[in-house]
Amino acid sequence: MLYFLFGIILIILIPSLFPISLFVRVVLWIIIGLFLLPFSYLIYLYYKFTVNNKELQYRIWNLVIQKLPWNGLGKVLDIGTGAGALAIELAKKFPDSSIVGIDYWGKLWNYSILKCEENAKIEGVVDNVVFKKATASNLPFKDGEFDAIMSNFVYHEVRDIKDKKRLIRESFRVLRKGGAFSLQDTFKNKKKFGEIGDLIRDIKNWGIQEVNFIEPIFEIPIPKMLKFELKTMGLLYGVK
Repeated sequence: MLYFLFGIILIILIPSLFPISLFVRVVLWIIIGLFLLPFSYLIYLYYKFTVNNKELQYRIWNLVIQKLPWNGLGKVLDIGTGAGALAIELAKKFPDSSIVGIDYWGKLWNYSILKCEENAKIEGVVDNVVFKKATASNLPFKDGEFDAIMSNFVYHEVRDIKDKKRLIRESFRVLRKGGAFSLQDTFKNKKKFGEIGDLIRDIKNWGIQEVNFIEPIFEIPIPKMLKFELKTMGLLYGVK
């Protein structure tokens, strides 16, 4: 989006530098100004979420771990592990745990797994974290195989299934009875997940004994300019 907006700004800017009427030049500058507003906001977002500014990302990852009602023993599934950040953070906090991080990753999945393993090695947790290619819509694990499950902004990105509730239910399938969960996503996005009250009700109807919901923007320090962008964030946690 940044490249797209920058390209439009350049396309409009170039003719404004040629000899044209003042009226046309002013109109072009006004249009440029209108495009500069979203461009500047995206630059701000990019800075806040880049690897060079880990503070906010760490707060978001850490909230998932903080709310996971788990004693640190047993096997955990990190759904949509990405570069392995959440799985690695959990492994550092619970060195006796066994963590599996899965992700679809796309065409470069071999490279992605190698990067995850490299990150785990750097952080000294390579012995208790394993990474596998899999899709969240069809997890290649037995019913109740894991003692805990977690995910961070994954479900809304999964494209091979439209019904996000089915997607969440598939995650619960591999969680044992009494196991813990902490799932963070855009759960307040009604188009993808429906009303949050209905989502929580459906989860309870699946036989989940404890379901809690919080809005991260009220739980961790988030810059005011980002609260609008993250207003649909929600975290579901509890015990199956």
